[in-house]
Amino acid sequence: MISIFWILNLCFPLLIQDVSGAQNGIIGFGRSLYEDSCCLACHDALSSLYLGCTTFPNHYSMPGMDTGMKMEMDMMGTTSEDCRASNTPWLHTMAYCIQKNCGIHGYTVEQQAKCFSIHAVAGASKPTFQDCLPSTTPTVELPHDATWLNDTSLVNHDLYYATHGTLEEFARSEYIHTRYSVILYLLVIGACLIWGIKNQLASIFPLAYRQVRTTKLALRLQHYISLPALFGSRHLEPLPANLGYIPSRALSISISIYIALNIIFSSISFGSFQPNVYFPSQRFELCEYVGNRTGTLSLHCHIIAGRNNLLISITGWSQTTFLTLHRWVARVATVQAIVHSAVYTLQYVDPGYEGATSYSAKAAEPFYWWGIIGTITLSLAVAFAMLPFRILLYELFLAVHIVLVILDLIACWYHLVPHFGFKYGYQVWLYICFAFWAADRLARLTRIAYYNHPGHAKAMVEAIPNCNILQITVIPRTMRGIGPGQHTFLYFPTLGRLWESHPFSIAAWDTHEPLKPLVSTSLSTSKSNNIYSETKEFGTTSPGTDSIHQVKPTTIPSFRETVPYKARKTDRPSFRLLVRAHSGMTATLLKHLSSPARSSSAEISVYTEGYYAGHHTTFQPLLTADTVLCIAGGLGITHALSFVQEYASRASREGEGEGAGGSRGMMGRAKRFILAWSAKEAPFIEHVRTNFLVNARGIECWFWYTGSVEIGTQKTDEGISGCTPTIDHTVTVGRMDIASVIRSTLEAGRRTTVLVCGPSQMADEARRQVVNCVRDGFCVDLLEEAFAW
Repeated sequence: MISIFWILNLCFPLLIQDVSGAQNGIIGFGRSLYEDSCCLACHDALSSLYLGCTTFPNHYSMPGMDTGMKMEMDMMGTTSEDCRASNTPWLHTMAYCIQKNCGIHGYTVEQQAKCFSIHAVAGASKPTFQDCLPSTTPTVELPHDATWLNDTSLVNHDLYYATHGTLEEFARSEYIHTRYSVILYLLVIGACLIWGIKNQLASIFPLAYRQVRTTKLALRLQHYISLPALFGSRHLEPLPANLGYIPSRALSISISIYIALNIIFSSISFGSFQPNVYFPSQRFELCEYVGNRTGTLSLHCHIIAGRNNLLISITGWSQTTFLTLHRWVARVATVQAIVHSAVYTLQYVDPGYEGATSYSAKAAEPFYWWGIIGTITLSLAVAFAMLPFRILLYELFLAVHIVLVILDLIACWYHLVPHFGFKYGYQVWLYICFAFWAADRLARLTRIAYYNHPGHAKAMVEAIPNCNILQITVIPRTMRGIGPGQHTFLYFPTLGRLWESHPFSIAAWDTHEPLKPLVSTSLSTSKSNNIYSETKEFGTTSPGTDSIHQVKPTTIPSFRETVPYKARKTDRPSFRLLVRAHSGMTATLLKHLSSPARSSSAEISVYTEGYYAGHHTTFQPLLTADTVLCIAGGLGITHALSFVQEYASRASREGEGEGAGGSRGMMGRAKRFILAWSAKEAPFIEHVRTNFLVNARGIECWFWYTGSVEIGTQKTDEGISGCTPTIDHTVTVGRMDIASVIRSTLEAGRRTTVLVCGPSQMADEARRQVVNCVRDGFCVDLLEEAFAW
């Protein structure tokens, strides 16, 4: 599903244009703030003056009254538009002011007549501009402190100059605020589109892409920019005390550029005009402009990455990448909102203001305290999104985050629209945000309706014995669009908290087509239930095994722990997930299966949103790979198994004479596929072997067991059956040596793609070793599926 939000994003240049001739768009793009500032300056310089037809509630006043009475009338007199349209001094003075001053600015007679109609007679067709021009040129200039306009006069020059200059400078600043916001917006979207076009072309012309990637320049960029962590090798491993993650070097550069542009655009192109009729001092004026600039930029930054994100499929970036961008954009928006609020507060410390008294009166206005609420809610949303809070209380974080962001958007609306109306076009930015929230949630509901059987969406949940891992077999309404490298969001309505959904990687799927199954779910097993055996030697050492654990005879902790669990099968199209029970919903699910009234499996109501990710652009390096190496740790095998199925399916079809020698498909060029997996649960290893890999044709499997074992003298000569029969597939006791694993798969002149999914330390070590291999001249790509909160 494509979110309406992202359609609006891509069509935003059309939204901001004045396509209908009306005041559409935003300031500077389809909407003018003061398109006739000279006429408006004439109006503003004269509009405070009393006319002969001005009305007062209790008495009629005439020229010559004392100052106190005049001040009282300043508060009480009312001059209607009909009064002005019939008052000769007003009409003649306005007409001459417009003719004199707007002519200097290049206004034609027709333009002068139009703005006279707007500002002098409230849009009426009569009296006309020509009819109101005085027959004789006025010679008397109004004093600066004039109160009445009784005769045709010259507008006070100083007052007109100050008014016109104030309007021009304010309009210029508003145009710049908008211009910089649009530039930032289009730079972000444009960079995504350019990168997406590059990836799409690479998918269409894989051989040309392969040649480009082998050039010295491409290898240097890969070695120094696209592959390494920002500093050292830490990337997915959180900082000490779980302070957060460090983005990759390429992503860090992009984020730094974005932050730098926001700092620059928040700091430049400020002007000042004094004397100013709006602001009492230059510092007050600059505070106003800085506040407006940072407020507009913060509003632009309210761009949120959702699940139904067209740019993910265009760019090939993962949702983890977009979430990282989302967090940093939100942090920038928060800082700008804080600066926006701070400088508006600073205004009231300016000399000539009453400080706290004036500020209290201003803060009591609805638009002002809604702005305060917006700044506070946005700041709290960012604060509660810190990694420790996400890890400890993820469900609470998600609920609180959604509520705070909704409150922030509501606050933005009531801060802007009731106060400014639709004059400045600020609502366009809010429309985009509202469109995201509405369209993304609507798309989720639509996907749920599309992928599930109405009223009876079921799944089989099975607990793998002697470990905290569950297998969930979901039976969707359709399998359309399913493929490797995908994940889905599941809802468990019978467990409560219907609003919660959790992402899980899809391990395998069965369409029950007439063709041979992609990855058989046969429950056949090896000749011996003992899954441990002596490691096959590559030269003098095992690939990827810590030296202290190499070639050691072992015995399993308990025979019964390795008896393979026979998962229940279904004759309907389905897909399978492997889930580790942590806390929250997954712990509730495991507890649900562990109750005395239930067995180790149960049918439960489950709704799926369908299949996300798995786009060709995301896994582009697989198109040109000669060798594919999947490195998995623990539950990371779930992600790897989908690629095992894809490769085994192709190998099976080629073995049956279908498409032999072809190179089409995600891994169409690959002649070798290696699965290297380490896990600490023996039952889990055996479950995957017997339920996912038993007939995985053409796959080389290397397994490492990292749990506790007894050192003894027993060993088995039986390898794990079900993978390529020419390789001695065994389970090695000890940790995987990632450097040895990667190095053992490299061949000069052949391109290797490393898929890694596992704990953060494993993923970071794989990244470091791939960088080293690229430095040594090997052609290696890295695809990383993050295990990050």
